[in-house]
Amino acid sequence: MENRRTPRQPANWAGMYRLEGESAVEPRACEIADISKSGLGITFPHGRPSELIGRRISVEISAVGNTVNLRLKGEIKNATVVNARSAIARVGIEFAALPVIEEAMLAAVVDVMNEVLITN
Repeated sequence: MENRRTPRQPANWAGMYRLEGESAVEPRACEIADISKSGLGITFPHGRPSELIGRRISVEISAVGNTVNLRLKGEIKNATVVNARSAIARVGIEFAALPVIEEAMLAAVVDVMNEVLITN
């Protein structure tokens, strides 16, 4: 049984991420697996996902035909290997307090996704 404050919707979008404390200048590619008003799930290459739990992360998302761009920050709450052969990790992120405009944009994106899922 899921322990979520708000239900997540499948996304399957491309995104970019940065882990706090890493020296990488450029953000790295990830896939946004699912999203809600309180968090998201992403996948990206990482050989030891258990080391990610508790780390802060920022994720940049371009959604709805690249008309909405969001940068969301949060904490990695869980991390698992989804493909050991290629060292792909799936992490669950809980958002930190979002600025009002980003919270409103995120809510609008999730609401549109909910409507699409209900009508299909």
